[in-house]
Amino acid sequence: MTLDEAAATHAKEPAADQPGSPVYYQQIGGAQAVRKVVDDLYLHALKDEQLSPYFDGVDLPTLKRHMVLMLTKVLGGPDNYAGRGLAEAHQGLDITGEHYERVSHVLLGVLWENRVGVDVLMHVSGVLTAVKEQIVRETGDELVRRA
Repeated sequence: MTLDEAAATHAKEPAADQPGSPVYYQQIGGAQAVRKVVDDLYLHALKDEQLSPYFDGVDLPTLKRHMVLMLTKVLGGPDNYAGRGLAEAHQGLDITGEHYERVSHVLLGVLWENRVGVDVLMHVSGVLTAVKEQIVRETGDELVRRA
């Protein structure tokens, strides 16, 4: 499932008095709130011993810009993301299922800390679940460890 499909599948219906409005994006406070959530996400992820190695040598300002654009899209805000698809962008990073879940929990925790509604948390959680297979590349070793 693509990010577009996942976001649409888990989206809340627009309010009757605002046809087509991006409900979640507006609900959390728009662009400023999304930027704060992304900044907080990376503050936590970079402090995490298991996650921080994924960001070694990464152009963090560019990564944050991409994440802001993607989260904006997921929340129903303006779709200005023109970067690579999720699978291509994460190719070669060997992100494990455990680390994907860890980042997902950090993101949901940051959203909670920023006082978003439960409906937003449920929506983002649903999108994260729907796109997981595009990002996680489990090796045979990881599958053996899980058994």
